[in-house]
Amino acid sequence: MKKNSTRNRKVSKWCILPALLLCTSALSAQTDVTSLINSFSWREVGPANPAGRIVDVEAVEGSSHIIYAGAATGGLWKTVNSGITWEPIFDDQPTASIGDIGLSQSNSNILYVGTGEANNRNSSPWGDGMYKSTDAGETWAYVGLRETRHIARVLVHPTNADIVYVAAMGHLWATNEERGVFKTTDGGQTWEKVFYINDRTGATDIAMDPVDTDILYVAMHERLRDRFDAGDPVERWGPDAGIYVSRNGGVDWTRSTVGLPTTDLGRLGIAAARSAPGTVYALIGTRPPPRDDSEEEEEPEEDPLNPDKDGIFKSTDYGVTWVKVNDWNNRPSYYSQIRVDPNDENVIWGFASPMAYSDDGGITVKSGPEVQGPTHIDYHSAWIDPDNSDHVIVGGDGGINVTWDRGKHWEVVKQFGLAQCYAISVDMRKPYYVVVGLQDNGVWVGASRGKITRGVTNADWFALSNADGFYSQVDPTDFNIIYAATQGGSIYRQDLRTGQRTGIRPSPPPVEGEEPERYHFDWNAPFQLSPHNHQTLYMGGKMVFKSVNRGDDWEIISPELAANPEERYSAIVSVSESPINAGMLWAGTNDGNIWVRQNETAEWTLVSDNIEGVPPHAWVKRIEASHHEPGRAYAVFDMHRWNNFAPYVYMTDDFGQTWTDITNDLPEEGSIYIIREDYKNPNLLFTGSEFAIFISIDRGATWSRFMNNMPTAPVHDLIIHPRDADLIVGTHGRGAWITDNITPLQQLTDSVLESDVHLFDVRPEVQWLNTYEFSWTTQKRFYSNNPPTGSKIVYYLGREYSDSAAVEIMDITGKVVRTLAGATDTGINTVFWDQREPPPPEDENDRRRRWRGPRLGALLPPGEYYVRLTVGDEVRNTKLVIEEHVPGYLGR
Repeated sequence: MKKNSTRNRKVSKWCILPALLLCTSALSAQTDVTSLINSFSWREVGPANPAGRIVDVEAVEGSSHIIYAGAATGGLWKTVNSGITWEPIFDDQPTASIGDIGLSQSNSNILYVGTGEANNRNSSPWGDGMYKSTDAGETWAYVGLRETRHIARVLVHPTNADIVYVAAMGHLWATNEERGVFKTTDGGQTWEKVFYINDRTGATDIAMDPVDTDILYVAMHERLRDRFDAGDPVERWGPDAGIYVSRNGGVDWTRSTVGLPTTDLGRLGIAAARSAPGTVYALIGTRPPPRDDSEEEEEPEEDPLNPDKDGIFKSTDYGVTWVKVNDWNNRPSYYSQIRVDPNDENVIWGFASPMAYSDDGGITVKSGPEVQGPTHIDYHSAWIDPDNSDHVIVGGDGGINVTWDRGKHWEVVKQFGLAQCYAISVDMRKPYYVVVGLQDNGVWVGASRGKITRGVTNADWFALSNADGFYSQVDPTDFNIIYAATQGGSIYRQDLRTGQRTGIRPSPPPVEGEEPERYHFDWNAPFQLSPHNHQTLYMGGKMVFKSVNRGDDWEIISPELAANPEERYSAIVSVSESPINAGMLWAGTNDGNIWVRQNETAEWTLVSDNIEGVPPHAWVKRIEASHHEPGRAYAVFDMHRWNNFAPYVYMTDDFGQTWTDITNDLPEEGSIYIIREDYKNPNLLFTGSEFAIFISIDRGATWSRFMNNMPTAPVHDLIIHPRDADLIVGTHGRGAWITDNITPLQQLTDSVLESDVHLFDVRPEVQWLNTYEFSWTTQKRFYSNNPPTGSKIVYYLGREYSDSAAVEIMDITGKVVRTLAGATDTGINTVFWDQREPPPPEDENDRRRRWRGPRLGALLPPGEYYVRLTVGDEVRNTKLVIEEHVPGYLGR
C-alpha cells in the first residue's frame, strides 16, 4: 500500500474511468437527496434484554426518582419515575459516547457531561469534550475540551455549580497534551489545565474532600492501546501514574508515596468518604514483575498484602500515608472503580468483574454471586443513595442493576436498548428474524416484527450464546440452522429445534506426542456462508479456510495473507465471496492488505499496493464484492487505532488493479466501518460510520446523511434483506434498527429522476394478524413499534403540481375499492393503504365507541390488486399484492 497519510479529497478519476461515467447523469446532478429520503424513517427493534455498557449513574439527592445513566456508546438516559420509564436526552448530539456525568446537587437543573468513555476497551469510541445543560437535559450547549477525547470523571462543586473539575484521559490510541485535570470557575465558559504530567499520562479519577473542598485527590494513569483488538492496552503502567493531592483547589499538587506501591502503577480508582473527612480509598493496579521461565522452581509464598501488588489501599490522613487493606482488584485496566458509602466510611463497593463489597474498611471482601446475584459480571459505575445506603444503582456491561437491600437482591433494567452490535444477519422466515452479535452479551435472535399489535418486546428475543458475539449467518433454506462466532475465531453451528451446538472452529490436525496447535484469528474473525451453496463456508484467520460440509471439516485455500504474519494479532478481518462468480474471493487484513482470488483455481493476488491515498497498515474494515459486476468491489478502511479518524472508502472495477477514492463529501471525521451495495441498484450504496449512516444514489460520487429519526450511535454493520428490501443496521450502542421497504430507492434510476411522474412497484405485503396483548401488563418493559399492516405506495414527481394526487386501489375486476389523496411535492411521495375499505360513516353511537379507536373499514381479502396514480393529466399503474398471514410464523 502506498504511503500517504493525508486524506485525498479530490474527486479524481470520476470522469476518466469509462465504467464510472456518471458526472453528467441525473443521479450526479441530484445534489439534494433530502426529497428522496425524507419519507423513510427508522424503527428500533432491540434487543433490550442484554442491555449494554453503562459507564456512569447519577441521581438527584433527596429526589432519587430522578436518575441519569450514561452509556459507553448509547448516549445519555433519564428517568423521573425511579426507572419505570427511561428517555434518551442526548440523541441529537454529535457523539453517543458518554465518559461521565457531573450532576450539580446544589442546582439539579445543571448537568455537565464529559464525552468519550474512559474504559480502555478495544471497541471504545471517542468523544469531543464537554456539554452542559441548565434545564435538566432538555437542551445542551457545547462547552469545550474537544481534544480530551476520553473523559473519566466530572466533579461539580457541592455548593457552586460554576466550579467543575474534569479528569481527562486524553487520546486512547496516541499521545496528546489535552489530558490531566481541567477546571472551570465560570460554568464552562473557560477552562484552565490545573494539573498535567506529560502527553502519555491522563487523569482517570478525581475526588474531593466533603468538608474542605479545596482538597482534591486525583488518580493519574498512563496507557496507550495498540492497533489490535485483543486484550488490554499494550502500555498500561508507567512511572508517573499514581495518586496526587492538591490542598488549594488545584493550584499545587503533591504526589502521595508513603505506603503506596514502589513499582510502576496502572489504572487507579479513588473515592473519598463523605462521613469521615480525610478517609480515602484507592483501587490500584501495578506492573507485574517480569516472568522468568529459565528455572522451573517453586515460587516462595508471598505476603498476601504485598504493597507492590494490585489491591485496595486506604488513607485516613488526607492521602499523606496509605496502607494496603486487601488484594482484591480484578483486571484493573478495564475497571478500577471504587465507591464509599456516604453514611459509613467502612462500607465500600468495588466494581470490576466480579462486584465486591466490604463493611470493615476493606479488610474482608465479599465478591461474586453473593454480592452481585445473577446479574452481569462486569461493572463500571455506581451511585449509593445518601438517604438510604441499602439503595444502590450499578452500571456495567449488562446495563443498569438496582438493589434496595444492599446487594441481597437485584433488579435488572430492561426498558431500553443499549445493545452494542458488532455484526448482524437475517433469516428468510416471515417475518424475518435478526441475529446480532453483541459486545460482552453473546448472540441474540429476535423478530423484525413483534407478535403483539404494539410491536417488538423482549419476549421476541432469545439468547443463542454468551461471551462476546460477532459474525453470524443463517442457513437460507432452514432458519433453524444458525452459524455464529465468539471471540478469537470460536465459531459454532446451532440447531434451534434441538438446541444442539456444534463447535466448528478450524484446527490443525493433531500430532501425536506434541502440544495441540491453534490457528490464530482476529478478535472478531470473519466468516461467510456462500451465496451459491449453503453448505459452504469461508473463514478468515491468518489464512482463508473453506468448508464444504457446514464446518465439519476445513481446508486452507490461501497462503498467509497478513502484511506481518509474524505478528500474532495480524489476521484477516473481512472475507467476501462474489455473488456473481462462485469461488471468487476477496480478503482484507487488519494490517493493510487486500487480496483477491478470481476463481477457485486462480492464485491469490495482492492488490492493496494499487491504492493511493490510504495510510500504510490501515485496517481493512470491510470488503463488499459487487452484486452487479464481477470485477467490482468496495473497501472501507479504518484508521482510528492510529489516531486518524478520517473516512476512507474505495471502489475497484477491475479486480483491484486500479482503485477510485469515493470518500468524496463524507464528513472529515467519522471512521467508516461498513459499506453495502444494493443487490438491485448498482448505484445505491450505504455506509455506516462512528456517528451516522450515509446513502449514495450515484455510486459514491456524493453522500448524504440517512438518519431521519435515528439516534447518534456507531454503526458497525448494515444489511439489506434479500427478499423484503428492508435496510437493517447494527449500531454499537443502540441495538438493531430497520428502515422498512427501500424498494423505491432500489428502483431509482436516471430515467426515473428525469421523468415528471413515476409510480414505483409496490412490494408484496403480508396481511399480518397480530396477537392481542392483555391489558394487565406494565410500562416497565421494552416496546418497539411494529410497522403498520398495509401497503406503502410510493411515487416520484419531477416537479411540483398544483392539483392533488389521487391514488386508487382496484380489485382484479377493475372496481375501485379505495381512493386516497397524495401529496404533490417534488421528489418521493408516499401514500399508505391499510388494506381496508373506506371507514363507514359516523353515527350516533360513535361518541360511545371512541375509546376503542378510530372507525376502520373492513379488511379486504389477500390477493392481487392494482394501483392507479393520477397527477394532473398523468396516469400511472402498477400491481399490488396482499399475502395471507401463515399462522405459526410469528412464533420462535
